[in-house]
Amino acid sequence: MSDDRERTRAQWQAAASGWRHREPLFQAFTWPVALRMAAVAQIGDGHRVLDVGCGIGDPTLQVAVLVGPHGRVLGIDLVEDMVATARERAAALGLAHVEFRAGDVGTIDLPPATFDAVLARWSLIYVADVARTLARLRATLVPGGRIAVAGWAPPEVNPWVTIPLAALARVVPLPPVDAAIPGIFHLSSDGALDAALERAGFHDVRQQRVQLSQFAHDAAEFWAVLTDMAGPLAGLLAGLAGEERARVLAEVTDRIAVFRSGDVFRVPAQAQLAWGVA
Repeated sequence: MSDDRERTRAQWQAAASGWRHREPLFQAFTWPVALRMAAVAQIGDGHRVLDVGCGIGDPTLQVAVLVGPHGRVLGIDLVEDMVATARERAAALGLAHVEFRAGDVGTIDLPPATFDAVLARWSLIYVADVARTLARLRATLVPGGRIAVAGWAPPEVNPWVTIPLAALARVVPLPPVDAAIPGIFHLSSDGALDAALERAGFHDVRQQRVQLSQFAHDAAEFWAVLTDMAGPLAGLLAGLAGEERARVLAEVTDRIAVFRSGDVFRVPAQAQLAWGVA
């Protein structure tokens, strides 16, 4: 595994326990993307689906419900601890037709011409060779199979992460955001994901933004979700010294106040979603 992939695996490994403990909040944040991906991929009863970067089983488990017991769903993720939680959740729901494997999408053995749909939610953005990865995924689809990939929209519409990043940058040096390299805002510009799909040979390609809302009961819970679940950002926040941590938390608390809705917070976010046909 390359150094970049190993770094990514380690960052998300560190977040795995937070995802497990805050599963309901994660689902409350991300469900609009899961629902829309399943719709544009036209997933239905009996379909066979591959979910790349499945984490703790989202949208894998929702899709497994959609395809029913005569379908099959395979979720893959770099992090074994994420996959372990996904398996536990599947067992609790009685979803015997879903399978999870830990592995790198660039090297894991994937059967050719097998799947009716491939989903990749917030996973392609951490891949250096997007073209090669999409070519691999296209080869797994049956003729006429569909793909749906999601990333984040540009920084200016994602205050849920740019607010803490800006506060963090005042106490520790951070590299500038670069949409051209793997990371949270990779492929975030309008048209970037659909162009990647077209270059990989998909047709009938379309792209749209999906509005999200990060829920928190209070600023402390918003902060806890970031430090527990936000992958690379979580590691940076967790590594702060006491005084630096207090400064960042105070700034984040102040800046998210504008997103208070009654007695809770609803911090906006946007994702990019693109889809096409093999």
